Order: sequence, then C-alpha cells, then structure tokens
Amino acid sequence: MSEPNNTPKSLQTLLAKNGLKSGKLSATSGTPTGSGGALDHETKLLVNMIFARFHHIYTHKFESAYGDESTLTLAKREWAYSLAGTPAHLVEYALERCKLEFAWPPTIADFVQLLQPQPEALGLPGIREAYLEACQNSHSPANRHWSHAAVHLAARDVGFFRMRTEAERYSWPPFEKAYQERVNQVARGEELVVSEPAIALPDPDTSAELNLVKTLEQAGVEAPVAYKLAYYLEKPPGSEVRERYREHSRQRLDELGVTITLPA
Repeated sequence: MSEPNNTPKSLQTLLAKNGLKSGKLSATSGTPTGSGGALDHETKLLVNMIFARFHHIYTHKFESAYGDESTLTLAKREWAYSLAGTPAHLVEYALERCKLEFAWPPTIADFVQLLQPQPEALGLPGIREAYLEACQNSHSPANRHWSHAAVHLAARDVGFFRMRTEAERYSWPPFEKAYQERVNQVARGEELVVSEPAIALPDPDTSAELNLVKTLEQAGVEAPVAYKLAYYLEKPPGSEVRERYREHSRQRLDELGVTITLPA
C-alpha cells in the first residue's frame, strides 16, 4: 500500500468536524445513518479520542487507512456501536497495549481483545499460577501466604472447599471467571482487602499426609516430591478425585522405583 508523502490538512479537519452526514461521530452530531440507534454523548467523545490517539500513535499508517472522509466516518460509527458502554479506563489500557502490540491501527476485534486486562501486566500472577496457588492454599487459607489479594478473594469467591476438593475440570472455569473479575477491579484502581472471617474454622487434619511424607522421605524420596505424592490425602476420602490422584502418585512411585503401599 502506497503511503502519502505529506500530511493532508483534511484529516485533522475530519477528526474535529461536527455533524457530518452518513453518521459522523462528533460530540454534537445526532443519530448516525445506517443500522443501530442513537449513541450517547460519552461514547461519541470516547471514539473521537480513540481515533485522535490512533492518529498520533500510527501517524502516516493511520492516514493510509483512514485518509478519506467516507472511510473515517463509517469506521468511527462501527467502532462506536462496538464499544458503547465500555469504561474509559479500559479504553486507555487498550490504547497503551496498542503501542506495544500493533504496528498498524488495530481492527475492532483486535481492540476488543485488548480491553481484557492481563494479570501479568498489572503485577499479578498469571491465571494458571493463580489457580495452582488457590488450590494449594485453600486447605488453610488463613494461615497461608498469598501472592496477591486477588488470588485469595477469587478462591474465596469460588469456595475454598470446592477449590481443594473438586477436580480441575469443575473448579477451573469458575475460578478463571472469578479471578478475571478481581483482575478487572485491580485494573480499575480498586484496593482489594481480605477481611478476616468472623469465626475462624479449625485447620484440617493433615496428620495422615505428614505421616506419608515422612515415610516417603525415609524411602529416599526428596521432600518436595514427597509432598506432591501425598497431596491426594487432602481430597475427600472415598472421592473419585482422591482415587485418581492416588493412582497418579502410585505410578510416580513406580517410576522412582519405590515400593510403598499408599493408604486409601
């Protein structure tokens, strides 16, 4: 695609112009022509801001994509309908990501994907890391170290009992949703606080697990591996998930050449 040799004055005029036909999205224009209903004032301002930012970020590339009145007008209308109701702070977040992830102005679909805050970009653990932490810490949440309140609260939202007893195929989907909601709160600048429970529940009995760890260590299994092998004992007795984890531990012991009868 050929690029213009100079910046057309008409482009700046298009970005600032009000009330054009075929649905120009200015702060003062009425209902755009074409499909869709009336757009609110805030949405029009938001889209005008997005395109102004795109122009400054992508310069001649933006002009190459939106260099005529008809294209710019129709594009702004489609963006407005797609982003109606989107909070301004998420738009700002997506624009900052655009600078790092897109060499050309993004499509609407690309931009919508950027609206989803990534936990790592906010200094939070990734979703998988957070899930594993939640599973491990849910056995005694009040006495465990949590990397961030978002992880703790997401686990509490799902239910500590569910996190420590249910198979991943059941506990992962609700945790993923709950954690993303907590990440969104952090992205909005909200302070997450973990309140102390009114009544502290007693810690679960882990004596059987600790006894198995000791036996495994005596058999030559390193402590970190021993704890992983004994983890199945934290699942409810007689449950399907406990038996499945026990079988995995048994197979691992066979690979290590360790002969021990694992308790049910």
